[in-house]
Formats: sequence, C-alpha cells, structure tokens
Amino acid sequence: MEYKIVKCVNDPKKFSKEIFEDLNIGVEIQDFASPYLLDNDWEDRLEEYKKLTEDFKGILSLHGSFLDLNPSSPDKKVEEITWNRYMQSLNIAKELKAEHIVFHSQINPWLKDPRLKEARNKITNVFWEKVMDSLDNYDINIIIENVFDNDPEELAILVDEIKQPNIKVCLDIGHANLSKETELKEWFDVLGDRIKYIHLHWNNKIFDEHNVPTDSNLKYFYSILKEYNICPIIALEYEVDNITEEVNRVREIFK
Repeated sequence: MEYKIVKCVNDPKKFSKEIFEDLNIGVEIQDFASPYLLDNDWEDRLEEYKKLTEDFKGILSLHGSFLDLNPSSPDKKVEEITWNRYMQSLNIAKELKAEHIVFHSQINPWLKDPRLKEARNKITNVFWEKVMDSLDNYDINIIIENVFDNDPEELAILVDEIKQPNIKVCLDIGHANLSKETELKEWFDVLGDRIKYIHLHWNNKIFDEHNVPTDSNLKYFYSILKEYNICPIIALEYEVDNITEEVNRVREIFK
C-alpha cells in the first residue's frame, strides 16, 4: 500500500515546486491559519503562493482558520466571526485550487452534558450545511481535525451528524498522543475509515511539541495503519533540515 505524503509549510520559502514534485509529495499551506496574516497583507501572500504552485502536480491542501473560532457557538456574534473566517479560508483555498482544507473540530472536552453535546452537534450540522450550500460547485474535501478532543467517539458522532460526504476526519497524531483518556490505537479503532488525512508529528505527551517522529515512532504508527487497513494522506507536520532525506526515511519505514 503506497501512502501519499504531504509536507506542511508556513512560509513560501519552505516550498519548492521542483523539489516537491521530484519527491512526489504534496504541500499543505498553513500560513493562512494566522489571524495576523489575515488582518494584514494576506492578498500579497496569496499571489505569491499562486505563482509558486502554478501547475503543481502534487496534492495541494490548506489549513483553515481556527483560533478562538467555534461553528457551534450559540452566540451569534461568535458564529458570524467564525463564518467570515471559514469562508475567507475557503475562498483562499479556491484561489489556490486546493483539494483539501483542514478545520479544527473545536470540540470542548469539558462539555459533558449529553443535552449540550446534542445541541452542539445540531448547530454544527446547520453551520456546515450553510457552508456547503455556499461553495458554488467548488469540489473540496473538508477535513475536521482533533485538537483538544479526548474522546474519538465524540469526533465520530460529530462528523456523522454533519452528514456531508466530503467532510471527513484529519487525525492529528500529536494531539491524540496528548489525550490522557485514550490510547492512540483507540482513535483508529473508533474513527476507522472516516480518517482520510493525518497530521503526523510526535511529542512527550505533555505539550504539543511537533517533534520529528523517531524510527520507532514511525514503525509503531505504520503498524497501526496496516492493522486497520486504511490509506489516508499523511501530512508531515514538523520541521526538518533536509526534506529529501526525511521523505526517504519515512518511505523506507513504510515499505
């Protein structure tokens, strides 16, 4: 099984069309998740990326806005800000001809009341229905990422409640490792083939370090992929000095 690999970047200088195409990898552009960029010269950055990615043959993904946003908020002002930022992200994705866009689940793990969870999922479903209706036939995969989530069951229910065929799960391995309640394998066991995209990075299980996975980490991760027989896109969400050496290392372990 051959896994499609994507490298996350947050600066145009970190992307080389020639190198990425030679390695047969895609790119996930993360710059536009920053509110500081979106409130300033984001149009210039967009034009720069449009030139850099023109006729790019690999997968092109975008990370959407997330800071302090919440599509399930009952506060109409918060919903309005969330809508504006999400649509801004989607419009940027459309300009870049992105195939995938990542948004955070915004699940609050402290929300325990079943009635409040049900209300959250209903509001989220309505929000995403509005988003899909606004896309004007723009065929993009929307990938919902676990962040503060402790329970994969909540993310599974949330995505199932949304009932949109092109809204699936981005399983963030580093974030899953931070869960005190759930082992990594359980995320795969519960989410299964909802997982279409993975953010791969590692940590000390204390905070979100975005460390380079060791060979041992990669072998463990690969064993889980094989056990559950899934083939998601794998986005390397950590910094490396030599992208060629890193991609070759990952592929060697994933043989």
